[in-house]
Formats: sequence, C-alpha cells, structure tokens
Amino acid sequence: MSGTANSKPKRGYHPHHLYKLPMTADAVTSEDLSGEEAETTQPPADQAEPVNALTAYTRGYVVNKCALLYDRLQKNPVCKILFFVRSVHMIMALAIILVAVTMLPGDLQKSAKIGEKVKSRRLVRIAHLAAFCTHFGAHIWMTFVSGVCLYYKLSRHAFGDVQKILFPKYYSISSLLNAFKLIQFSKMCVNEWDIHTYLQLCALSICLLVELSIRLYVVPPMLQLISVKMAIEKSAGIGKEVGRQDLGPLINCPHYMAVHKTFRKVHMIMAVCNIITMMCNIFHLVYITA
Repeated sequence: MSGTANSKPKRGYHPHHLYKLPMTADAVTSEDLSGEEAETTQPPADQAEPVNALTAYTRGYVVNKCALLYDRLQKNPVCKILFFVRSVHMIMALAIILVAVTMLPGDLQKSAKIGEKVKSRRLVRIAHLAAFCTHFGAHIWMTFVSGVCLYYKLSRHAFGDVQKILFPKYYSISSLLNAFKLIQFSKMCVNEWDIHTYLQLCALSICLLVELSIRLYVVPPMLQLISVKMAIEKSAGIGKEVGRQDLGPLINCPHYMAVHKTFRKVHMIMAVCNIITMMCNIFHLVYITA
C-alpha cells in the first residue's frame, strides 16, 4: 500500500483511487484537441501531391487549348476582318461607307407644317456654312500663316516640336469638319440631285478621304521620322538654325541621309494632298457664292 500510495499517479487515474476513471469530454486536454485538429485538417502527404499534379495538368491543358484556339482565330480571314483589323482601317471603311451613302439620293421626311420644314433647311445651311468657314479658315491659316511664320521665327528643332503637336490635331479636326460638311450638304440638296450637286459631293468626298488618309496613314510615320531626325541632329550638334537648314557633318552619314530623304518624300506627299484639298474647298466656295 505504501508503494502504491507513494507512486506517481498515472494519466487517467484519480490520486485517491486505484481504478481507472472514465475519459469524458471534459477531461480531454487542449493538446489532444490540437492533435486531433492537425490530424483532420492536414491531408496525407501521399494524397496532396496527386491533387496538385492534377490541377497543374488541367490548367496547362486549358491554357494550351486557349492558345491554339486564339492562333486559329488569328489565321481565319473572317476573324481578321472582324476582330483583328487595325482601327485605322475600320475608320477609313466607315468614311467610305459615309461617302457612298451621301451619294445616294433621298428625301427628307415631309413635315406637316411648312414652317418647320423651312426652319430645318435654314439650320442645315447655317451649320454647313459654319463648318465650311471653320475648315477653310484653318486650312488657310495652317498653310500660309502658321507654317511660314513659325519656320522663320523659331529654330528648326523648336519648329519641329510645334509641328508634332499641330499635325495630328489639325488633320483630325479637318476630317471631322469634312464629314460634317458632307452630311449637311447631302441634307441641303435633298431635292436638287443634278450634275452640280454630284460635282460638289465628289469634291467634298475627295477632301474628306484625302485628309482622313493623311491623318491615319501619313501623320504617324511623319511624326516618327521627325523624332528620329531630330535625335540624330541633336547628337551632331545641329538643328538650332532659324529659317534655314544646315546638315553640317551629317551630309556624309548614309543613315541620316536615308532618313532625311524619306522625310522629304513624306512631306512632299502631305504638301500635294494639302493642295488637292485646298482646290476642293475653293471649288465648293465658288458653288456657295454662285
């Protein structure tokens, strides 16, 4: 008995009894609970690896299938036209559709009151005249005033920086005004579809398509050529002259001369197109004043 009394009580035994106590829910320690939670929450090592491998395989399979489908769509000519075509081509296509629609004769909806019809015609004429005056005035200013004055008052590189800002905005505004003029003129001459009407529609359509083509296809490479040309000239220490052009040592550089030749060619295309649009505007001005 003495040996039994002095012996250290074991787990699960009461210190005053020799029999084993029942293990109730209250008697379970926090260590046992934490051990049970770890056993239940942590998956076995032999099961975790197959699940991860299956997930990685599924993701890789889906990604590969999507990549193959995307490549097939890119090679499909119909999807190229609908989804992968450049935005500039879409804008040009819309402009051509606009020109084609305005060339078709049509009738305005006849109003029940004659006064409302006359009022709408007058507003259309005012809007058309305002758009034409704005566009023709900007055309004259950009060609004969702004370009000449800035070229002879600023250094060549400063003039190039100004032109890089003005070119996109000028041709964007001109294209919008041309489209507005074309729409208003087709409404204005809805009951006068003769040879003079078609000639004016052709002039306005040419003006729209030419200036929109310059904005979409000529201005971006022109700006890039200006940037490359100015970077090369700055490295050579030239470009600060005013009212003249001095190539200096770059005249013996074949790379710079190739860039310079391309720049002059693109600039000549823009000048010729500018003359064409000016002639179209003058032709329409003569019709308005007649």
